[in-house]
Amino acid sequence: MCLYAGFALFLCAGLCYKGAMPAALLYIHALDPVIFHLEGTGLPLALRWYGLAYVAGFALGYWVLLLLSRRRLYCVPPEKLGDFITLVCLVGVICGGRLGEFFFYWLPEQGLSGFLQDPLWVFRVWEGGMASHGGIIAVLLTACWWARRHGYSAAQIVDGLAIVSPIGLFFGRVANFINGELWGKITDSWCSVKFPTELRSSPGDLLYRAHSAAEQAAGVQVSTYMQSGQDYWDALMQLCREHPAALQALAEYLPARYPSQLFEALGEGLLIFVILLTLRLTWRKAPAGIFSALFAFLYAAARIVCECFKEPDAGVWCGITQGQWLSLLIVLIGLVFLIIARKNARKAA
Repeated sequence: MCLYAGFALFLCAGLCYKGAMPAALLYIHALDPVIFHLEGTGLPLALRWYGLAYVAGFALGYWVLLLLSRRRLYCVPPEKLGDFITLVCLVGVICGGRLGEFFFYWLPEQGLSGFLQDPLWVFRVWEGGMASHGGIIAVLLTACWWARRHGYSAAQIVDGLAIVSPIGLFFGRVANFINGELWGKITDSWCSVKFPTELRSSPGDLLYRAHSAAEQAAGVQVSTYMQSGQDYWDALMQLCREHPAALQALAEYLPARYPSQLFEALGEGLLIFVILLTLRLTWRKAPAGIFSALFAFLYAAARIVCECFKEPDAGVWCGITQGQWLSLLIVLIGLVFLIIARKNARKAA
């Protein structure tokens, strides 16, 4: 907890500093979300960092739980762990995350008419759009169902998942940054990034002026990079990646923003994982349910803080974003697990 508080104080001190911003600390985002395209298939297939982030989260999460199981710090034996994690990943993380995005964000914004016009949107997972709150709730329900079916303690099952879930959250937020999505609020602090993807939702005249400035700086037309079936925006970004001057010209039309995705990757992911794993390795007789409660409280606190630096991607009520309201729901779930942990501690005593 001291480590978590220290990180929060350091982050707030740095972000609150206002002053002359060195040009070297202002990053212009130009990362390519595609690792490579699969040529020769006749289909627009590609390997993306976003998909690789999920694979890395699943693989590392399984590896950590396997180590805990072999040390008798997790109740699922190694021979059953593979099937269990596969179920949790497919049903809990992917299906739950996608349905959470659909019900919490997409449907409120598009409405019933939008759903009737595009009822298959929820199945196009390759286009992105996963809600962490939906994934957390679905993982919890899936784990409880599996525990009851196989005769395990639901609290012990969820405890292990709570320890490794921040791994997936970390990689997911890093992938959000690579994609240039879910940017932060406009700032003049020392820690800022300009996201060209912001221009996609800008007024047409602003996009036209920015694109013209990029072409003039590079001395090359965007049409040069257009390929069959390729999006105009992808061609513009390819031009900017190959011509730094074009990227600089494009940046003149962009505000500097907080890299809130990286704040979330550190606060919601890496830091919580280090805290929970350290406690699990040192507190061998911890009551079942305590790690689930700690994860819920730490995640909610980190998400609420990070939302203060993030551009709201949904509604805001009473000055509180939808992400912060959903985090309060996670707190309630944490209180339930805290009560369960206290009961288990009394039984052990």
